[in-house]
Amino acid sequence: MFKVFRIIALGFAIIIMGANTMNAQLNLLSGLNGGTYEALAKDIKAASSQEITVLNSNGSVDNYNQLINQDNNIFVSFMQYDVLLANELQNPELRKDLRVLLPLFLDEEIHLISKKGSKITNLKDLRGKKVAIGVRGQGTYVTAQTIKQRTQTAWIDIEMSSIDAYAALVKGEIDAYFYVGGSPVSSLFDLGKDAPIQLVNIKSSSLEDIYTEKKIKKGTYPWQTSTITTFAVPTLLVVNVKDMSKDTQRKLNALLVDTEKGLKGFQKTGHPKWRDVYTKNQAIDWPYYYSRPVVD
Repeated sequence: MFKVFRIIALGFAIIIMGANTMNAQLNLLSGLNGGTYEALAKDIKAASSQEITVLNSNGSVDNYNQLINQDNNIFVSFMQYDVLLANELQNPELRKDLRVLLPLFLDEEIHLISKKGSKITNLKDLRGKKVAIGVRGQGTYVTAQTIKQRTQTAWIDIEMSSIDAYAALVKGEIDAYFYVGGSPVSSLFDLGKDAPIQLVNIKSSSLEDIYTEKKIKKGTYPWQTSTITTFAVPTLLVVNVKDMSKDTQRKLNALLVDTEKGLKGFQKTGHPKWRDVYTKNQAIDWPYYYSRPVVD
């Protein structure tokens, strides 16, 4: 009798767990607290017709790991394009499971930052210098390593989060640091006009087949006194379609529709980066997720 009761109880538990999964909110994995991904994700949430939970992470690499493993029931995440390509080298079957949710591309500028008045004004000046490149869970780390390998610039890698790098630079513990994020990055903007830092030009023909050339105009940040040339990494909203339930598919369909409808509003009142959205990019080579009817 006790065994029968246990079996019945277990059956009810499974049913309840299934119901909870069906009614669970859609989790949208963004990025660092105060970063561009978080701001964009909050704009999407505000325009959504369904409940969405915006979660923070350590960056694009962390996002990839959580998405591919479906940690915390994650099926949709912001991600840098170069992080996706780097992981495909390790997993050639990746295209079967991951899809680009939206045909919208937001370029994240590569910020190379040195101390104000520093002689570091371009990439070649980094030779022999201590440069913070982010940590292994951040897309910044992948981008910095790609730049180093492609340009053959022999700086000294310092693994340090972008959040900690500013204080280390001011103290003289490092000479420069990379930060990949859609400008204006709020955490850099909020440093104010007296922040003792400057942006460094990044120019190299060896980067042109991966990244898009961009300018960060004078005054984008309160402390920025001149326009600089750099590159940008395309940002994608990526979904994992492996073992996707019908309920999750419905939620993603709604997310896709709501975000497309909300785009004009985002460009007027949302994060400034929405103004850089464009719907066509011939350089992006990855399969898309398309909304389709869910058959019960």
